[in-house]
Amino acid sequence: MTAYLIVKSDTSLVNQEEFDDWYQVEHLNEANKVLMSLNAKRAWIKGTKLHLAIYKFKNKKDAEKAISSEGLKMLIQKFDDKWNYKVKRTRELLELSQEI
Repeated sequence: MTAYLIVKSDTSLVNQEEFDDWYQVEHLNEANKVLMSLNAKRAWIKGTKLHLAIYKFKNKKDAEKAISSEGLKMLIQKFDDKWNYKVKRTRELLELSQEI
């Protein structure tokens, strides 16, 4: 069943508009290609400086492959270099158990 990698970023220590522009223009497309996700989307949690990126995979196996890939390690390093380690992130793997 479908799986999702959800990346939550706390942008409290960086310029939110600059982060939003960079993510829109550069990072989301690159991450979607590198991770080979079916699609990618992003959102802000209303009233906060928390940003979500959601990458969709055909199944848990494909998502786990992306999570353990050299490509993800490269993306993490580029991200940390860009934002000088000021954006703290969490990554969660969500596997759907039911959809109606």
